Amino acid sequence: MEKAVAETYRLFHGLNDFLLNGGFRPLEELLLGNSLSGIISEFLVKNIARASETLEANMKVGGHPDLLPKGHCASNLVLKGEEGIEVKSSIQRGGWQGHNPEECRLMVFRYVIGEQESGEFVPLTFVEILCAKLDCSDRSFSGRKGVSRRTPTASITTSGVEKLRRNFWPHGREVN
Repeated sequence: MEKAVAETYRLFHGLNDFLLNGGFRPLEELLLGNSLSGIISEFLVKNIARASETLEANMKVGGHPDLLPKGHCASNLVLKGEEGIEVKSSIQRGGWQGHNPEECRLMVFRYVIGEQESGEFVPLTFVEILCAKLDCSDRSFSGRKGVSRRTPTASITTSGVEKLRRNFWPHGREVN
């Protein structure tokens, strides 16, 4: 895990160095929060797969879960797999959401980045890595109503957050 996190830092900071040297703003200022979290999650998935002897990245767009056990499936293009790990990165301390209330192992990488309330600037820093097997009962589903274009979401309930918090790896430092 440490190697995958270190490679994610290296990739993210290298990309920001390139942007800044080209006269652009850093990635965290160019993208909306949910887009940034998605990119960080993709970096993590690919780097965990590269560093792991037992996991591979699910290459199916929209596939679930993100990481598959090597040799468990016929290919690494799985729309809905039974085994593996879903990866999420978030700047939020809680209130994490996905699109489907599925039973799965979930790994949440919580991070801080950019200017903090204190005025301090912090580069991408993972402050918590949480992991647990969640049941469908650990999520509450909010679909669409009427003519809404809202994306359906499955929020992690209190029971799911408690499961995740029982199995965490504090990483980096907390910044307020």
